[in-house]
Amino acid sequence: MAQIVNNQLTNYSLYYNVLDYFKTIMSNHPSINRVTQGEISDFDTDEFPTYPIGNVMVVQSTLGEKTITHQIELVVADKQKNKRNESSGSLNSQTIPFYGTDDSVDIMANTLAIINDLTTFTQFSVEAFDIEGDIQCIPFKEDFDNGLAGHIARFNLVSFAQRDRCTFPLLIEDELDPSC
Repeated sequence: MAQIVNNQLTNYSLYYNVLDYFKTIMSNHPSINRVTQGEISDFDTDEFPTYPIGNVMVVQSTLGEKTITHQIELVVADKQKNKRNESSGSLNSQTIPFYGTDDSVDIMANTLAIINDLTTFTQFSVEAFDIEGDIQCIPFKEDFDNGLAGHIARFNLVSFAQRDRCTFPLLIEDELDPSC
């Protein structure tokens, strides 16, 4: 089992800690078998990865007066598989609960549920973060050459930061300033 998310004494405004947080909760999720980070173009480049797979990327960060807002992109995907073509009776009819002969609808439902788990935990169980606004979830299928389907979630994660005016004396005059 992966490590437990420590909710106290961690500066979650730091870039590394934001990545580690999402990698930890994705690794702890029972439906995700592999976790990566980085650009979507580099996503799933290993020859034989295990699925479902999760990826986290910090798209950009905005420094506010007392906050840092990270634009986060989570990808949860699975490899599409063909459904078994089981037929019954003399008419050779097939019963497939959803349209299509692969499991992409099941993958869409499962990956959206996983993203809901991850973002709900982040919104309501972690005091160091707020998710600002709505979470946009975009389904994808056949966007990759390797048959992946799933969802991309995009949202703004606000972390509370101490942006002290005088962390380091960067100018000689700062050393003389009594407020530093």
